[in-house]
Amino acid sequence: MTQQQPSKQPVTDAKLAAILTRTAIVLWLEAVAVGAFGAFLLWGLISGQSKSVPAEATLVALYAAAAVWVFYIGVALRQGKRWARSAAVFWQTCQLFIASQSFSGRGANNVIGVLLIASSVFVLGHVFSSRVIKASRSDVEAGK
Repeated sequence: MTQQQPSKQPVTDAKLAAILTRTAIVLWLEAVAVGAFGAFLLWGLISGQSKSVPAEATLVALYAAAAVWVFYIGVALRQGKRWARSAAVFWQTCQLFIASQSFSGRGANNVIGVLLIASSVFVLGHVFSSRVIKASRSDVEAGK
């Protein structure tokens, strides 16, 4: 039995490519934001502002890994990889949870909540658009 390798060719449908490109750009911006927050935490670690060095170092590593992961989701989504849709949905669900918590409590910031919701709705709307779902279904039927 031979195993088919996933195609590494770019998406051919122009409208589908535009949808995936816009979605990837938003994911890349989200990755930059996560990376910037990780850099902020790293600065706190380096400058001695952290109260627990192991905890702060772990957070820096987690934020760095998340930034790389979200950036890679954008790259894979732009290439039309099916698994990237699931990863994007998971990431947007995480962001919606964070957004829901940013409207009340200590450190509440409505602007952050609205921005997180807006970007999540944008990405989810594009990921669940009829063209993207149709392309994913055709990949499944083709055995990719």
